[in-house]
Parts: sequence; structure tokens; C-alpha cells
Amino acid sequence: MKASGFAFRLELGGLLKLGLPIIFTQFIQVSNTTVAILMMGRVGSVELAALGLGGSFMIFVFLVCLGIMMSLSPTIAQHFGAGRNDGIRSAFQQGLWLAAITSIAAFFLLREMGYLMHWIGVDPAIIPLVQDYLDLAAWSMPSVCLYLALRFLCEATGHSRPMLVINVATLPVVVIGNWALIFGHLGLPPLGVEGAAMNLVLVMMLNALGLFGFVLFAPRYRTRRLFSSFPMPGRECLVLSKLGVPIAATLVLDSGFFSAIALMMGKMGHVWLAAHQVAINYATVVFMIPVSVSSATMARVGQAIGQKDPALARARGLLGLSCSLALVIPSILLILTAPQWIAGIYTSDVAVVQAALPLLFAVAFLQLFDATYITAQGGLRGFKDVNGPLLISLSFWIVGLPAAWWLGIEMGRGAVGLWWGMVAGIAVTAMLLVWRFNTVSARTVRQTPA
Repeated sequence: MKASGFAFRLELGGLLKLGLPIIFTQFIQVSNTTVAILMMGRVGSVELAALGLGGSFMIFVFLVCLGIMMSLSPTIAQHFGAGRNDGIRSAFQQGLWLAAITSIAAFFLLREMGYLMHWIGVDPAIIPLVQDYLDLAAWSMPSVCLYLALRFLCEATGHSRPMLVINVATLPVVVIGNWALIFGHLGLPPLGVEGAAMNLVLVMMLNALGLFGFVLFAPRYRTRRLFSSFPMPGRECLVLSKLGVPIAATLVLDSGFFSAIALMMGKMGHVWLAAHQVAINYATVVFMIPVSVSSATMARVGQAIGQKDPALARARGLLGLSCSLALVIPSILLILTAPQWIAGIYTSDVAVVQAALPLLFAVAFLQLFDATYITAQGGLRGFKDVNGPLLISLSFWIVGLPAAWWLGIEMGRGAVGLWWGMVAGIAVTAMLLVWRFNTVSARTVRQTPA
């Protein structure tokens, strides 16, 4: 890539054109869950707890599906960069088979995860409600996997706006559907937790159908004949799964680390646990920004590899890292200047607000390392390097978890110590992933003939 201002502006514009719609889409999808939680809080504490636990199981299975289907993005992006229409069609069709197989496994996995509740000693009062939620929510898995296959096709070919348009269009269904099904309006009976699950299935189905319709009829995809000469699952389906399973395992390791910290936080008392929820929710909302930039970086790096331009791929990865860091700086400044205002958005409890302040200070550092590690992962996936990031993700558990335990429990620093241990684990992971990206991208540049 030319080291000119024009080239920089061109590349930054391409990254933001793909990444900004993904950011807004991610925010809408986060709000979908929030709507159901806010409404369920008015039904009762038992129902709210059941929805929260059921949602946790749902997120675990969703991450597995997301990781497996994410293998489509760098694969199709490389075909797109090389101008191989047959390769795009073949990868997409095999991806649809992979989505079908994954959705069947996810359907049964989600329904059977309820047995874990008996093993971990969940309050018997909420177990039936959680199981009802899981039994119904499992029917969303075919739509989820189809949507992911279509999403990664669009992102890999540089088109992320359709997902934003579709999610905006279904947002009224999220609000009105939950309101009607949870509380019993519009002639429907009040269904509580079951109503939230039903609306989840409905929204996922509408999103998948909307995106399917776009891909089916949009001229840019219709000319590629994506649905013609549909073969049976073949070797490429297996290749995609071999690429996707390590990504899924990485996502599960990352998510499991934060869940383990939350469990240790339960030892700190309800005030600190509430403060932790304030801090982690704020961090999660802002995290959607680098997650989106990471997806865009993965696609653009893959396109450059398809163009046989590893130097451009490396430059795009580094640009993605810089962009992620720049986009979280306003949030960090807000934490440093107005932490009480942020905490006050979540609660009016003075004790919780005061407890949240030192945790939000840790969030400021966390966001720098969050943005770094997730974007470096995206860049590496663009190179189809997935096993290295999987091994590096173990540092969450090898460094972060012991550090959190030592600082928070052994040293008696409580919730604040747990948070700084978590920051340490993410910092080590971020530095290792940047080192990995630098090594892989530089090696690829050297090995590619001029």
C-alpha cells in the first residue's frame, strides 16, 4: 500500500464504511436483550432471574454458532479479493450446509443445557421457567445460523448496511412483541418468560428472512448465482468447520473468563456485585465498537490476501488496531471525567455508585486492552490464523484468573482486586495477539513473491 495521505484516507474510509453499520447493528442487537430484561423486571424477581440465567445459556450456544459460522468471512473475503466468483458461490453454499448442521446441534444443545441447573444448585423455583425458556428459544437456532451465514457473506464482500436496515426494521417487533407476549396485550395471554422466548424466535426468524430476501434479489448477489447447482456437503464444508471450531473455542474461553470473574464477585456481597454489573455492562456496551471494527478488519484483511497483497493486508490490520483504539478514547475520557454520572445512569443507590467508581477506573484501562485484543484477533482471522489466537486466549485463564484471585481474595482487595486481575489477564492477551499479528503478517509479506 502506498504510504500517501490519499491512500490512508481511502483505506480509513473503506474500513469505516464497512465498520460503522456493524457498530450500529451491534448496539441494536444489545438493546434487544435489554428490552426483554427491563420488561421482565416488572413481572417479578423470579421471572427476571429465570430470563437472566436462560439468556446466559443462550449466549453460550450463540457464541459457539457465531464462531463456527465466522469461518465464512475470511474464506469468502479472500475469494472476493481474488475475483473468484465460483469460489464465493462454493464457499457460501457449503456455509449454508454448515449452518444447517450447526443449527441442529445447537437446537439440542440448548434444550439439554437445562440439566446443568441441577448440577450447580440453581434455586428450584426458577428451574422450570428457565427450562421453558430454553425449550422455546432453541427454535431460534436455525434462523440464527442462517442469518450468520448471510451476514458473513455480506460483510466479506464489503456490504454491511443490509444488516443494519433489517435490524432497524425489526426493532418495533422487539418492543411491541415483548410488551404483548410478556404482559398479555393485543388479545394475547400474559406469558412472561415464555413470551420473551417466543418473541426472540420471531425476531430471529424475521431477521434471517429479511437478509435472505436481500441476498436472493439484490443485483450484486443475483449475478453471482449463489443458489444455482447446489451441491451436497463436501470437503469444503469440513474445511470451514476446521477453521470455525477454533474460533468458537476462542469465543467460549473469552466469555467463560468473564463468567468466572462474575462468580468470584458473588463472594463480595450484593453492593459490590451490583457495582460490578454497572461496570461490566458499561464496558460491554462500549466493547461493541471494537468488536465491529474487528469484523470489518477481518473482512478487509481477507480481501487483501485474496488480492495477493499481504503488505496491504498487514497495513489494514494495523489500521484496524489504530481505529479501534481511537474510537474508545472518548469513552475512556468520559470515565475519567464523569464516573459518577455513568454510575448514576444505572442506579440511584449511593452505596452502589460509590462502589462502582474504582471499578469504572479499571474499565478505562480495560477498554484499551479490549480494543487491542479483539481487533488483533480479527486481523489474524483475516489471515486464517485461528489456532494461534486460541492458544493465546488461554492466557485469560493462566494469567488473568490467578491474578484476580490473588489480588481480590488472597490479598483481600475485594472487587477492585478482582477487576485489576482481570485487566492484567486481558493486557497480557492483547500484547501477545499484537505480537502474533505482527509476526504472521510480516512473515506472509516476506514469503510472498514481489
